[in-house]
Amino acid sequence: QGYKAASVVMIGIMQGRCGWLMHEGGHYSLTGNIKVDRALQIFLYGTGCGMSASWWRNQHNKHHATPQKVGYDVDLNTLPLVAFCKDVLKSSHPTALKAWLKLQPWLFIPVTNQLVGFGWQFYLHPRHIIRTKNVAEMAAFAARFAIIGALTYALGAGNTAALYLATNTVSFNYIFLNFAVSHTHLPTLQKHENTDWVRYAAVHTMNVHSSWWCNWWMAYLNFQIEHHLFPSMPQYRHPIVSPRVRAMFEKHGVKYDSRGYLEAMHDCFSNLKSVGDLAFTG
Repeated sequence: QGYKAASVVMIGIMQGRCGWLMHEGGHYSLTGNIKVDRALQIFLYGTGCGMSASWWRNQHNKHHATPQKVGYDVDLNTLPLVAFCKDVLKSSHPTALKAWLKLQPWLFIPVTNQLVGFGWQFYLHPRHIIRTKNVAEMAAFAARFAIIGALTYALGAGNTAALYLATNTVSFNYIFLNFAVSHTHLPTLQKHENTDWVRYAAVHTMNVHSSWWCNWWMAYLNFQIEHHLFPSMPQYRHPIVSPRVRAMFEKHGVKYDSRGYLEAMHDCFSNLKSVGDLAFTG
């Protein structure tokens, strides 16, 4: 049983690492060749994660253009599954939705992340691929399901389904939790408000302290400030430019927001609780 549990965690982390690597491919910072990076992203995201690279690029580019801006950053459009900021709440929400949001800090890991991930895998992303007739992404999906078919033949349908559910639960939480700590609890901008490129990165994203394990665990995306300033920079170079970015911020009186991993996680879940409480009482 111990080997089975370890295998589930390792496969889940592997799928999550496919997500980190495809992210770099989607930013065209993986090899420096856009065509190669796009092809690698299609393979890694389609076969490794069961998702659409073109759908991701469309959504993620909007996030980078205006992070934490209501009505523009699609990563804030998460209802009815989760609410990351009070700006998306309405007093007219049904009672059942208010009760769900009240529980969101406790549901986020065991339930919400899985609903998002499987919703992407089995609805949003396949629908996008079919609508756009993206043959390359169809092929990547076919390769993934060929692997699943081989596992079904070897392990049986029930065991394969259990393995699929367990490994994807690990990978969804690995990716979504590490994204959430760097964005979701930070200030938002209203539709009529604007700021500059540097302050989008400085105020509406944050870093998690650099360390050997955190840099690996978050694939250098713990340097979100640098990533948003230079989205096409190879991620492993973020620690190299970080001191220069910090010095520039200090020179101009801009806060360089870097927090410990556990502190950032605490801030993330405290925000989920405060927004959920407001949804319930409002």
